[in-house]
Amino acid sequence: MIFWFRLEHRISCSDQMFRHSNTLSWRKNLRYFSRLTKNCNTNFPAAHHLNTTNAPYDFDLSSTAVYENFLSVVEADSLVHDIKTKMKRRRYDKGHWDAVITNFKEVEVAIEDELGELSQSTIDRTRAHLLENYLDGTATFLPIHFIDYKKEALLKPHVDSVRFSGGLVAGISLESSAIMRLKPSAELGRDPEEGYVDLLLTPLSLYVLTGVCRYQYTHELLPSGSIFEPDDGASIVVDRKERLSVIFRDAKDEQLSVE
Repeated sequence: MIFWFRLEHRISCSDQMFRHSNTLSWRKNLRYFSRLTKNCNTNFPAAHHLNTTNAPYDFDLSSTAVYENFLSVVEADSLVHDIKTKMKRRRYDKGHWDAVITNFKEVEVAIEDELGELSQSTIDRTRAHLLENYLDGTATFLPIHFIDYKKEALLKPHVDSVRFSGGLVAGISLESSAIMRLKPSAELGRDPEEGYVDLLLTPLSLYVLTGVCRYQYTHELLPSGSIFEPDDGASIVVDRKERLSVIFRDAKDEQLSVE
């Protein structure tokens, strides 16, 4: 079901798919693209799921994307079932070894035939999409990660380790929406206060980080109750519930590895 939102319309994000009714006024060179993606074809990024109003002056828009409704409801139900089955004996961790994430459960899936047929087909389709649109077509993927976030979970600003993974981080969002914020990384000598870009991650969506966003920007999840403010000024309060995600990373090219 699709809902049209007005100013300060509050939403429960655990079970709704949504898009704005008004054509959003992004940067001038995105207006036409935004109109094309409004009634979203899952093969094209949804420009209305990005807020670039406060982006740093040198932000590379091509290094991030959100695909709205990338999954069907049936595909999502299958993944949720398989994730919860694999997680049912795990307890929520209060913290992670790198202090980046709290109140979560995580499992790596290396032997993917443990998944149901539909879930495996969805994983394969997602990887094929990433290979075709963001990688050279021959990249190798690392095992996928399932993550279960409690409502109060924190995902603090960080850049994913580059020791083993390559130039792409992508994620499928399930069950609840969230806002992902991208900011310049202080570890690379940038000032995080230069600006930020927000991504609206609705259930069934796929986000992608490559290039500048992968290596030079931190990403974090904003707490429940945070506001997504697109350029047209129509605010959306995101009430984050328990949320599941499926994380994709490509393997690091050994020829480019730094010893």
